[in-house]
Amino acid sequence: MRMAHPIPSFGWLLLVILLGPLIGISQPASGHKSFSLPVNNQTAVRFFYLPANDYLHPALIFRVASPQSGELGTAPIISHGGRTPYISIDEMRKLVQMLDHSNLLWSETKTVEVPGMVGFKETTGMLQIKVFSSGGTASSNSDPSRLCKTLAPLDAAFKQPRALWEFQLFRVNYGCSVPGFDRKAFPEHAEGIR
Repeated sequence: MRMAHPIPSFGWLLLVILLGPLIGISQPASGHKSFSLPVNNQTAVRFFYLPANDYLHPALIFRVASPQSGELGTAPIISHGGRTPYISIDEMRKLVQMLDHSNLLWSETKTVEVPGMVGFKETTGMLQIKVFSSGGTASSNSDPSRLCKTLAPLDAAFKQPRALWEFQLFRVNYGCSVPGFDRKAFPEHAEGIR
């Protein structure tokens, strides 16, 4: 009886190990399938980033408001959540769609969450984006060095001037250059002012 030589088996294993990463290069950059989350008047999107050794920055939480509510176009600072611009359902759909088609890596769960206070204990050193929906939650952690490049295209989702300004202010506060941004266009610390 002749014994099989172990070198060919080892060679195949080595080949698989070496070629594995090359095969992965052809994978899509987003690394996920499309969101299965419904977008409705309960949907909210939260952006949060806390640089190391910095003061606690409020989260930026977009929520849906109906035109009749009087909240549309406002951005009160809600103590338990953060700065909260209200946008239309169409703007929310566009924002979620743009996030879904971005190069961000997403983790999705069927667990329904609501945006709450974000504090030092949630600090990861990453830009955190979370989509809250009546059908579940999707979250992404992005490299903060890409914050400006990652978020700039999302300006196109907003029609409400206050919402767009708040989103641009969020980026400016982290050193992003936003052409044409007027810091004095809206009061930064007044609740509910249009």
